Amino acid sequence: MPDSPALTESLCPYCLCRTSARRITENNSVFLVKSCPAHGSLDKVILWKNSPYSYTEWNRQTNKCIHSTPYPDSSRTSGCPFDCGICPDHRQGTCTAIIEVTQRCNLHCPVCFASSETTPTINPTREEIDRMLQSLLDRSGPCPVQFSGGEPSLREDLPEIIALSRKMGFDHVQINTNGIRLAQDTDYGRTLKDAGATVVFLQFDGLTEEVQTRIRGTKLLQTKLRAIERCAELKLGVILVPTLLRGVNDNQIGSIIHFAKKWIPVVKGVHFQPMAYLGRYPKEPLNEERLLIPDILNAIEVQTRGELKVENFIPPGCEESHCSFSSLAVLGTDGRLIPTTRFDSVQSAGQCCGEEYARRSMDYVRSRWKYRESELTVLDPGMTPRPGCTGETVPQEDLFERIQSHSLCISGMAFQDAWNIDLERLQRCCVHVVRRDGNLVPFCAYYMTGSQGQRLYPEREEN
Repeated sequence: MPDSPALTESLCPYCLCRTSARRITENNSVFLVKSCPAHGSLDKVILWKNSPYSYTEWNRQTNKCIHSTPYPDSSRTSGCPFDCGICPDHRQGTCTAIIEVTQRCNLHCPVCFASSETTPTINPTREEIDRMLQSLLDRSGPCPVQFSGGEPSLREDLPEIIALSRKMGFDHVQINTNGIRLAQDTDYGRTLKDAGATVVFLQFDGLTEEVQTRIRGTKLLQTKLRAIERCAELKLGVILVPTLLRGVNDNQIGSIIHFAKKWIPVVKGVHFQPMAYLGRYPKEPLNEERLLIPDILNAIEVQTRGELKVENFIPPGCEESHCSFSSLAVLGTDGRLIPTTRFDSVQSAGQCCGEEYARRSMDYVRSRWKYRESELTVLDPGMTPRPGCTGETVPQEDLFERIQSHSLCISGMAFQDAWNIDLERLQRCCVHVVRRDGNLVPFCAYYMTGSQGQRLYPEREEN
């Protein structure tokens, strides 16, 4: 990668070839400009708005640390991002691994990054899934694993797959689901929990049927509510996962957080995902259509009326800083959230190698993204509310108790697409998809599609 912080590399959205690129600042925003040998100069794409924090201020400095876990099947041949398995140029280990157990789905969402279909396509065999899990274990250890798709509940053997992963030592198992089967089948949630599922990663785009129809193609709100009720009965933790589209549901960000509060302790977090133009998307995106991390942070403060402020959110310590944000808050006895994180507290955090941050990220997910009743009377080291974060609503000793069972993680991740991809960011990705051959691919590379829907990694199209 180029040494200058303004220089990077990207992809051409039309042919997916690697291109040189620059980050430039104009009108208080940061843009990516690039040129393709075959398609010439490309339109500049917005990356960041320098309010409330500049692109540089949000950058959490960590040592560039290549993982120590070897990837013997990988080598540098064509260069990033074409050598994934993961190649030696990658700078971060795996903090969460995704395994697609099916490409079949019972919805046909207009915005599906996986382009899942209602008719059967590729479904890995049990033997392939067994090998994928073993390869992941050999390469990354027992990291948090997410079973995804398609819609994973369409596999009748999903409970057996979960049980196998737990037997192999994977102690945090997420199920990425639209919730339809959880809502319709009263026994299904217990089957998943008994098999060892830790948390449900529930697609949850908003609180009106209009939003559900615009994003998912059908009315689903009551289905989502029933799925959450089932999980509450079972004490199975839920993370709400809204896909955000400007002008569709970005005005419901605060309402979703308020809804999540009412369902604590079963709802453990809200994980916002602004739309990335991957997979099934309607057209080439315009800059004014994109929702950026600064947009979401500002919307959270405005729409929660200051209950959560911009300053309560921090950049990640695992993936590249501009990929995500997070905040941990505790529900006070008056029904208000009390943040335990503050942006200025991370600026003097010092440097830490990528592997250490990956370990911390995994530990955080394991401890905060699951149902947990109040058991302890002290906070974990390093989780004590920082100066300026806590109010007088809950006495300190009660806060120590409530953070175990009544905390809410508000986070978000901005995926990259062929128009805005920055390969420097990609090389720090710690969310990896396990291929059927056992190799690992960073999330945004695996789902990357060009202007005509062509895939960077065409494995999902093979028969």
